[in-house]
Amino acid sequence: MAMRAFLNRSGLPGRLIPAAVLGILFLLNAPIRAAENTATILRSVSRGAREGDLTSIEPLKNLHDNVAADAVVKMIEDKKVPDAAKQKIAEVVAQWPAKGGLDYFAFYLRGHDRMSDDMLRFYADLGCAQFKPFFLGILAPLRNQQAADIKEPARCALALRALARFPDQTDDAVSLIASLLDDRFPYVIRANATDALGNIKSRRGFVALISLVKDGVIGEAAQRTLFRLTGQDFGDATKEWIAWYKEQGRQAELKMLSLDDWEKHRQQKKPAVAAAAEPKEFSARFYGVEVKARHCLFVLDCSGSMAGERITQLKLEMSNLLDSLEKKPKNTRFGIITFAFEVEGCLSGHQLLPNDPVNVKRAARFVEKMHAEGGTPMVAALQLIATKVLPGSDVDTIYFMSDGEPTDGTPEDVLAVVKKIHEDFQVKFHTIGIGEAIAPANAAEKKPTLLKQMAECTGGSYTER
Repeated sequence: MAMRAFLNRSGLPGRLIPAAVLGILFLLNAPIRAAENTATILRSVSRGAREGDLTSIEPLKNLHDNVAADAVVKMIEDKKVPDAAKQKIAEVVAQWPAKGGLDYFAFYLRGHDRMSDDMLRFYADLGCAQFKPFFLGILAPLRNQQAADIKEPARCALALRALARFPDQTDDAVSLIASLLDDRFPYVIRANATDALGNIKSRRGFVALISLVKDGVIGEAAQRTLFRLTGQDFGDATKEWIAWYKEQGRQAELKMLSLDDWEKHRQQKKPAVAAAAEPKEFSARFYGVEVKARHCLFVLDCSGSMAGERITQLKLEMSNLLDSLEKKPKNTRFGIITFAFEVEGCLSGHQLLPNDPVNVKRAARFVEKMHAEGGTPMVAALQLIATKVLPGSDVDTIYFMSDGEPTDGTPEDVLAVVKKIHEDFQVKFHTIGIGEAIAPANAAEKKPTLLKQMAECTGGSYTER
């Protein structure tokens, strides 16, 4: 009634009054309809994210208000949303405007000193420069911490991965990152710090990197980063690196080469004459594969198909390896996990074993009792490693041996866990395939075997026996 009285006083002709009313109601209802439309889109995006449909996430780029941001937080925290979808969400959200979009996450950050691992990974994947101080704040306490006091190295590694996105860093930030190359830090921190320096326009890390080119754990990574920064490659020849640095390193042009440039260089590089080898932290052979690591885990297939000569050979390989441990440094750590009828481990709780006579004998007894039975639960073994072993063990390399494909999932399931392990812990897989079929030379379209894919996606080697 009040609306009609107002319109009557307006002097509008009677026949135009209904149209005017509809127009006003349309304007009043527009925000409601817009909100309903946004809610519908967000429900569709959330549903698609859960299903792993990456294309369904695209509409999110046009929604960057608080309602959309709240929905993003819920999707990132949702355990049913796969990691690939969460990475896609971060990629889309990174395109939001700073004002009225990304500033929501700056506000969220101020109210959450302790966020979940998934949210931390989301912030790392956003690649927003305004969050650099936050990630540096995660790393700063490490300066004065001993290795035993570092409870969550994977979170520190995420911070390093985030900082690697920004070529421009302060001298203090670069010095902090370079300090994390020290061998008192867990492998995952050292590896990520090495890679981060390869993306940062600074010479301040040269000295630390050169000192590590012979390191048995991250030496190859240090060489790779030095090449990316300088275009030089003296391999593990420390003296040549030092001579180069003294002559021109302080003024060297920063090349900022990519990982692809490094791979092309490796393919073109002629085999170099090996320099006089210094004693390595741990060097032996397993099925002909050089074992060079400080903290390593052996994951062994003991399924029924390994019966007979195969299980006998496996026991012999492991026995020879354990014998070699007696001559290795005491700071070497190792562990064994087998998968067959069930997943079993020769570990201390879920931790690697120190290299001492007691534990070597304990491992020898474990190896002697191994026998072939049951299926091939690769997924279960890898999930145990990812959730129980790696978070508390400073593993740098996994040697994975099998003669078949998983019986508790698909090859894609196996690769998903392996990729997650490598992403979170920088662990390299060296795989040994027992009796795996060799693809014919003309089968260009045929995928590599599962074990070869596992090695390739983590930077490891594949060997067929």
